[in-house]
Amino acid sequence: MDNSLRDVRERVQLLLELDGKPLIDWELASILRLIEEWGSLLKASRLLGVPYSRAWERISRAERLAGFKLVVARRGGAERGGMRLTEEGKQLLKRYLEAERRVMDAYRTVSGGEPEAPDLTLAHSHDVLLTVILDRLRSEGLDVEDACIGSGLALASLSLGECDVAASHLYDPETGEYNQSFLKAYWLTDRVEVIGGYMRELVFAYRPGLKPLSMEETLMGLVEGRLRLINRNRGSGTRVYLDYLLKPLCEDPSRSVRGYEVVAYTHSETARAVASGRADVCLTLRHSAEVYGLKATHVTWERYEYIALKDRLKRRGVRHLRDLLKSDWLLELVGSTPGYRPLSH
Repeated sequence: MDNSLRDVRERVQLLLELDGKPLIDWELASILRLIEEWGSLLKASRLLGVPYSRAWERISRAERLAGFKLVVARRGGAERGGMRLTEEGKQLLKRYLEAERRVMDAYRTVSGGEPEAPDLTLAHSHDVLLTVILDRLRSEGLDVEDACIGSGLALASLSLGECDVAASHLYDPETGEYNQSFLKAYWLTDRVEVIGGYMRELVFAYRPGLKPLSMEETLMGLVEGRLRLINRNRGSGTRVYLDYLLKPLCEDPSRSVRGYEVVAYTHSETARAVASGRADVCLTLRHSAEVYGLKATHVTWERYEYIALKDRLKRRGVRHLRDLLKSDWLLELVGSTPGYRPLSH
C-alpha cells in the first residue's frame, strides 16, 4: 500500500430522517449532548468549533421539522446561550445514540463476520470534560467505544483487559491517595500507566430555597433525616467518597440517610434532581451545580486520572488520547471550566 494512504480510515455516520428529510446527524447530536452537560449552547458551540449562529440554526431547523422543542432557555436566557434539553430533546438524542451504537456494532462485523476492534475502548466514571474529549477524538476520525460504569467497574474492566483505558477517581482514606491502592487490589500496579488527568472540585449542592450549610451541618442533616439525598450509583468514586464522609457518623447510611438508595448515574442527573426539588442535597461536581444554578458548599478537590494498560499504549486510539491529555487544548479547556484545575502532583 502507498505510504500516503496508510493512515486513511473509513468512517460511518448515522443520519435520522423524518418524512425523508434530515432530522439529526452527528453534529447536531454532539451539540445536544454538550448542551445537556454544560447547560449552554454558547459553550457547546465553542467546544465543537461550530459558529453559534450555525448551531442555533441547526436546532431551529430540527424543531420545525419535528414539530416540538428540543431545547428551552434556562437561567441567563437564550441570548446568553443558557439552555437545557426538553424531555423530547432528551428522547431524540437517546434514540440517535442507541441507533448509532447498533450501526457501529453492525459495521464492525462486516469484514468476514469478525468484529473489528475500535481504535479505543474506555471505561469511566462520569465527567463533563470527558464528554468533550470523546467528541474531539471522534471528530478526528477515531472509532471510540466508551462505557460510563463508575470508577470501580472501570478498573475491574481494565484488569480483565476489556478496555484499553479506565478513567477513575477512587479515594482511599487510609492513604489519602486516589486510585493507587485500588490498582493494587485489581492486580494492575505493574500493568498500567497514568497517561493524564486533572483535578475536579466536589461540592454539596442544595435545592433552590434551601440555605447552604457547612459540610459538617450537611452531613448531620443527612444522618438525622432532615435532608433528603440523591446518591450516585454503587462503584462510583463520588459514592465511595460520600461513604467515607458518613462513616464516622453512622454505621449503615442506607438506614439512616433518606434517599441513600435513590441513585443517578451522572453528575448532571443528580444536580437536575436537586434543582427540580426531588432531593434536598447531592454530592456533585462544582461545574454541574453551576449549570443548574445551585448554591453549593466546597467539599474537596479530587484527582480524576486516565489509566492505560501498558501493552495497549501503542494502539492508535490510546496514543491519540494520551497526546490530547497533554495538549495545550486540554489545558485551556481545564482552565476555562468552573471546578476544574490542572492535575497536581
